[in-house]
Amino acid sequence: MKCHKHYEMDAVSQCTDCGKALCPSCSEKFTFPICDSCNLSRIKGDRGLLVKNSVIMAVFFVIGFSLSEEGFFMALLAGYFFAGVPWGWSTLNKITPSIFLSMPLVGWLIYFGIKFALSLMIGMFVTPFKIYQIIKELKQTKELEEYTRKQAV
Repeated sequence: MKCHKHYEMDAVSQCTDCGKALCPSCSEKFTFPICDSCNLSRIKGDRGLLVKNSVIMAVFFVIGFSLSEEGFFMALLAGYFFAGVPWGWSTLNKITPSIFLSMPLVGWLIYFGIKFALSLMIGMFVTPFKIYQIIKELKQTKELEEYTRKQAV
């Protein structure tokens, strides 16, 4: 079987989403074997979460900035501190066990209070990485769109 993109190369794997044949260079292009069009579809699907978290991040930044009365630098720091909440929250969602689904109301209030506090702390460290990831994925999406447009012509 030959690669769907490089007709002269033998295929060594298949796209995990659509099953297209991939040569060694296409297989190693991303973290796991996936074709360009399927990867573009995945990135576009993830874009909704990134946009939602970015809007929430901006809102939390404004809240943190407005809460500080210490001066401009401290207001920026408070804004950054609060802006990390959505990224910290989404990081905690990945590691939270489902045992918390059957709690009474008081348990939920305590759970969300602790989760919010942890989101503030974790978000400070995760936010720069997530911003870098957003920029990288936007560039990658643009490059893949241009590449697939050139392939279609």
